[in-house]
Amino acid sequence: MTGETVASPVPAGEKAGRAAWAILAAMGFGALIAQMFSTVIGPALPTIKEDLALGLSAQTWTITAYSLAFGAALVAGGRMGDLVGEVKMIVVGFVIFGGGLLMSAIAVGGPLMISGRAVQGIGIGISAPATLSIVVNSFPVAQRGFAVGVWGFAHGFGLLVGPLFAAWMMDVASWRWVFWVALPLTALVIVVTLAATRGYKSVLARGSYDWWGLILGGSGITLLTYGLQNSAASWSATATWGSILAGIALLGVFGVVENRIAHPLVDFSLWRERLFSGGFFAESAVGFVYIPFLTFIGSLYLINVLDYSPGKASWVIVITTGICMLFEPPAGRWVDKVGPGLPITVALLMQAVALAWIGLTFGPGTTLMQMVIPLALMGIGVGIALPACNTAGMSAVDAQRAGMGSGLMQMTFNIPAALGVGLVTSIIGTLTASKVGPGLGERTELRDLAAQYADAVQAGDMGRAADALAGLPQDSVDAITNAAVSASAGAITISMLVLAFVALAGAVFAWVVIGRRRTPEHIEMTHAAEV
Repeated sequence: MTGETVASPVPAGEKAGRAAWAILAAMGFGALIAQMFSTVIGPALPTIKEDLALGLSAQTWTITAYSLAFGAALVAGGRMGDLVGEVKMIVVGFVIFGGGLLMSAIAVGGPLMISGRAVQGIGIGISAPATLSIVVNSFPVAQRGFAVGVWGFAHGFGLLVGPLFAAWMMDVASWRWVFWVALPLTALVIVVTLAATRGYKSVLARGSYDWWGLILGGSGITLLTYGLQNSAASWSATATWGSILAGIALLGVFGVVENRIAHPLVDFSLWRERLFSGGFFAESAVGFVYIPFLTFIGSLYLINVLDYSPGKASWVIVITTGICMLFEPPAGRWVDKVGPGLPITVALLMQAVALAWIGLTFGPGTTLMQMVIPLALMGIGVGIALPACNTAGMSAVDAQRAGMGSGLMQMTFNIPAALGVGLVTSIIGTLTASKVGPGLGERTELRDLAAQYADAVQAGDMGRAADALAGLPQDSVDAITNAAVSASAGAITISMLVLAFVALAGAVFAWVVIGRRRTPEHIEMTHAAEV
């Protein structure tokens, strides 16, 4: 498969015209719809479970199938966009996504629901890199950061409204309508994309598609991601270590193969560019700390320690994520003015301060008001980091590898996030189990029950937790719950300090590697938007 360069670059000194802004609006709309309907499954799953008689394993796969397929498709879809054109990949991706939505809407059992979610993940995975690379390719260097920030805002807004939309739709109709409503919106994304990109011409890469790379890389990423996600349940399980080791082995073979072929799926020379490697690994650090932070502040702290309802806890997470979303466009303007190095460093330092603040001040008596400042700092830090990291990484690749770079930059957030959740789960589980017994003092006869109770609470299995306390006198119940809360709080403290160290290391790395480097104006990827 060969391509022909048909570029019409926008000179660095010019500003984006109406066509470029129309493209940004269309790509933002596509990102919003994609992310919105990737998150609807959470509120709908309890009802889906009852209607389709899903067991625990099927429920898990209903969630996992999407993330595994999405992660495996990112780089594959990005590179295909380089070869055949980004617009084609968006159209194909959303057609596939629509097919997956239809499968879920008509599902009468677990297999079709799970398959539908996997197909949805593939569709969004192959289209997502194209939405970012088109945005980057359509704007001059001086406005690229802001454009990426606006794209990130739309991305984040979709993540926010997805669960809220699903909950509302469940109230007024049924879970099936969550998927039915998505179908015309998916068609609208295709229409809007085709209309906005009429003047856009891709700079196509030359060469054939790397099918061996697709098989090895996709399989390796899928196995590694599955193992890391499974580690949240148990690091010692055979499925966890088997998947992780198999994934690493396949990715090792993938690396050898990619370095020996002329047109690889992933060009490892990208990491020689300081802007790309700095943005790539800094975004890895952001994913590693941010998702575990949201997960454990939301489930363990707000629900298990402060006894919030799941609905009330979710609103706290919505506020934090909303702060992040609102800061992305202005952060992009800052990147345009000073380059990505300083914003990335400041952003990761803010995250480190927020995490250390929680780690050093957190306790069973901590109130939500005492958490407001670190929650806001975390949201602002991530809101600054994401457009800065993406701008750094994407500014280091030429137009023929823009899809490849986009897929890699989006993938580097997801895999470290799964690793971070697994690691923090392990830390909290191990430390809680070791501390809950001593927390009972002289009530040694309650240690086994306390360990069972704490394990059930961390797993979110409140039925099993209630069984552990069934039939006990009130003083014993109080002793166990107080010991579990204290042990969990102490474990969260340690885990937050570990995450703070990772964020600090990411800040130091970003400053050393990127520093005050500006996005290079000689790598001018803007083209085809007739401004």
